[in-house]
Amino acid sequence: MKTKFKGILTLLLAFVMQMSFAQEKTISGTVSDDSGVLPGVSILIKGTNKGTETDFDGKYSIKAKSGDRLVYRYLGYKVVNKTVGNSNVINVTLVQDANVLDEIVVTGVARGTSTKKLGFSLAKVSTKELQEVPAADPANALRGKVAGVRIVQPSGNPSSAPQIRLRGSTSISGSQSPLIIVDGIITNGSLRDVAVEDIASMEVVKGAAAASLYGSLAANGVIQIITKKGKGKLNVTLRSEYGFSALTSNYPVTNKHSYLNDPLGVRDGDWDNDPATPNTSNFGFDLSSGNRVLDPDGLFDNNYLSTLYDNVDNLFESQDFTVNTLSLSGSEDIYNYYLSFQDMKQGGALEPVPPYKRQSIRANFGVKPSEKFEIKFTGSLTKTDGQSITEQGQGANYFYSALTVEPFINLTARDAQGNFQNSGIPGYDVQAGNFQNPLYVAQEQIRDFYRNRTLLGVDLLYDLTEDIQFSFSQSMDRTSIRGFSYNPKGFETPTPSATLNNGFIGESETKFQTNVTGLQGIYSKTFGDLNFAATVKYLFESRTYNALSASGFDIIASGVLNVENTLRDNQSISSQNEREIARNYFVNLDFDYKNKLILNVLGRRDESSLFGSEERSKYYGRGSLAYRLTEDIEINNVQELKFRAAYGTSGLRPPAWNAQYETYSVTTSGISPGVLGNNKLKPSVSAELELGLNAVVFDKINVEFNYSDTKTKDAVVLVPLPSVAGFSAQYQNIGEISSKYFEVSINGNIIDTEDFKWNFGVNFDTGTQEISNLNGVPAFTRGGLGAVNLFRVEEGLPYGTMYGQSFVTSVADLSTDANGEVLNFGGSGTVPGGSTGDYSVNSDGYVVLTSAIGTAAETPVLLYDEQTSQNKVSAIGDTNPDFNVGFNTSFNYKGFSLYALIDWQKGGDIYNYTKQNLYFNERHSDLESFGAAGKHLQYAQNIYNRAEPTSYFVEDGSYVKVREIALGYTLNTKEIGVDFIDSVKFSVSGRNLFTFTDYSGWDPEVAIATNPTNFRLDEYAYPNLKSFSFTAEIKF
Repeated sequence: MKTKFKGILTLLLAFVMQMSFAQEKTISGTVSDDSGVLPGVSILIKGTNKGTETDFDGKYSIKAKSGDRLVYRYLGYKVVNKTVGNSNVINVTLVQDANVLDEIVVTGVARGTSTKKLGFSLAKVSTKELQEVPAADPANALRGKVAGVRIVQPSGNPSSAPQIRLRGSTSISGSQSPLIIVDGIITNGSLRDVAVEDIASMEVVKGAAAASLYGSLAANGVIQIITKKGKGKLNVTLRSEYGFSALTSNYPVTNKHSYLNDPLGVRDGDWDNDPATPNTSNFGFDLSSGNRVLDPDGLFDNNYLSTLYDNVDNLFESQDFTVNTLSLSGSEDIYNYYLSFQDMKQGGALEPVPPYKRQSIRANFGVKPSEKFEIKFTGSLTKTDGQSITEQGQGANYFYSALTVEPFINLTARDAQGNFQNSGIPGYDVQAGNFQNPLYVAQEQIRDFYRNRTLLGVDLLYDLTEDIQFSFSQSMDRTSIRGFSYNPKGFETPTPSATLNNGFIGESETKFQTNVTGLQGIYSKTFGDLNFAATVKYLFESRTYNALSASGFDIIASGVLNVENTLRDNQSISSQNEREIARNYFVNLDFDYKNKLILNVLGRRDESSLFGSEERSKYYGRGSLAYRLTEDIEINNVQELKFRAAYGTSGLRPPAWNAQYETYSVTTSGISPGVLGNNKLKPSVSAELELGLNAVVFDKINVEFNYSDTKTKDAVVLVPLPSVAGFSAQYQNIGEISSKYFEVSINGNIIDTEDFKWNFGVNFDTGTQEISNLNGVPAFTRGGLGAVNLFRVEEGLPYGTMYGQSFVTSVADLSTDANGEVLNFGGSGTVPGGSTGDYSVNSDGYVVLTSAIGTAAETPVLLYDEQTSQNKVSAIGDTNPDFNVGFNTSFNYKGFSLYALIDWQKGGDIYNYTKQNLYFNERHSDLESFGAAGKHLQYAQNIYNRAEPTSYFVEDGSYVKVREIALGYTLNTKEIGVDFIDSVKFSVSGRNLFTFTDYSGWDPEVAIATNPTNFRLDEYAYPNLKSFSFTAEIKF
């Protein structure tokens, strides 16, 4: 009986085994997206560790049983699950997911890491977001898309680059710009030369903790550009955009004046003020004194009797721009490639100025000759040229002249030879001033620049074992800039110029180069529920700077454009050569317990020749912890909830080699000391605590909250020295600056159907920054160009505080002496005197001498400082905004698409020096309002306050901007009817179309070039422009 039972059992087991083996079979197929096959897609049998990847043709095979679920994962695409059935072939089409949280990032981390497992904040902008309305440069492409990122375009000049600040300032006197990396290449710092059409994504690391991996290079944060790589079949894209730019608004200038008109109305052509000729003007002014005569009533309400010209409209005309791009990409067997060429021509708003031009070539290649060895190459060559113009200040500044010149002067008038004129323009001598005709300057003067930039990077990766990987990297960023300046003999200037009037020629060449060599080893291993990885890296940096310039004035022979054609005694030559060497080391440890508790520990040592001889090394570090609550607890409608905290340090290197050595000025008069060296100079250290959370709710909305508290110590400041020291100043580690920021980001796919899709994103940030400590150095002010110096650096003050004088708005605020006599100065610089009872508040809300109202003596009085017996100087404004909000949304219905981006800044003051100076030059339309109110011309001059920084000219810089709008329609292959064309897209776009603001200038996005993210001052700046364009894109 037992033998029979055993036999039956044996037969049963054999049958079960046979059935089991019969159920396991080979599943094969191809994985692709809408553009072609996808190599490297992960396929895993759910609930097991068994899996595979697609090859370069997108093909795969895997052994599985009926009923098994295959999980298909690929970076940036929605996860797909397929159940094994009767068929042995399963082909899968993946769809890109703009909402996916589980993306791999490479910035701020030692190796590619899922965003789910980051212990700090990192923002990523995808290709789709970048390509909705491609910006002129990558910096502008970030506007409104990332919380905590402040982008300021200080000039509308097409050749100027926007300035970026991530969260709060970390330097008092240095740059606020983040470290820029392109495909792993550490660059010299500019985003301007990268074509947006080449970008696959941008990763933004905003804080010092997240940027600890980069040590003394990255206290200002990091932005990395990842350019496109090839995949699948050959893809060819041809894109062409044509559009034009224009000023966003009109400036409030006046067409009235306050001078006597010629009672006879004589038009005798006399405008030279020569007493030997009739003292009348063909412009209608009474020139009986040789100059214009003020109307006895002093009111700014007289009309011009001559023909008037709108010089702003005549000078600034819409200029066109074109961007043409061709790209090829794909992959075959063991290699992939991406090639592109772009030609861009961008005119601004000034017709005589040649357009800014840029041509770029990019080549990215990847080769994987074996499963263990891989080579990656990335490279680009960019050539740009354009013309520099004076954009701030007065004199030759186009915008100063256009706004200052009175409307009876026609700047477009030409002489008998058809050339634009300067002093020869009819009426030039009637209006006193230091303006130049911009058309004359553009015609006669040359300020050309030519820039070539090369980026090259090579990575070699070798998997020694499944657990150990080695890599070697070499990169180069090389920039060469050549400049040429020329003014012909006889060049006219408002005041005599020894260097320009008899001709000037200048040539210069500047070269920057950064070479970085890296060696890295990674060990990764799983120990039960714990995933562990250790990374060790060594970086060697070599940076060189070489500059050579030569110039001369007093040209000998017209038409010969070289420096040798100037008088030898007036020639000068200068050169500068610098080299920095840096060696950096770091160790990074990652611990991942059950994919829910993630710990990161990092340590880095930096050595640089920029550090003082007694401070040659510096240590930085980071610790971060993340906990994914939803791995332990199931929460309704919450698919992901992660809490995280990070604390870390990073820094900024001293500004240049000469900060640690004495410098001298050598002239024909002798040698004089300049800056005193400091061999104890060290890099600044920014320490940041960051707390945050990430969540995915309703399976479609991503939410992120961040709070950061940053303190920067040992900030490098150029400190003035007492005259007895011999040297004028010394770089010292004395400054401390702190900031706190709060950020919210929400984005998601609200509707996602086959025919209709709706995505949106909202970003909010608010923060404070202040000078914490100056180590006993007295408060000082910093400014820009021209006459204004008003930004205060003082312990306890917000960084960006304006200091200046203020008009009294209440009689109770007047200061008096022991006898009750008012001590306050007026805007004219005089003391009106009298007792407080003699004063009252005028119609503009300012305290004035009551008896002077309506007369030339009416002058608002200023707050008085009884300690100094001078006008009181105190805080009059703060450039820091209350908060910023960016909102973007896109709609897709079948072939139609609509995209919009809106940017809102609340608060943040601007000092309007343009307005102040136009009061002095009697060109602002406010003077008409004063005249209508019965106020004498001198009233405006008193408010002008002799060009002193004054609260009257501080304005609220709040705005709401419609940054981008795009409407497009895409035709697919079926609609086109041509097999080799995948799609054709037509779109119309607008950038910077509408601005809603109370600011009275051209544009509230204005700042000085020296520190634009903090110092918001308007001094006849080149305003930002609006643009309209049409684009056609064909994909093959």
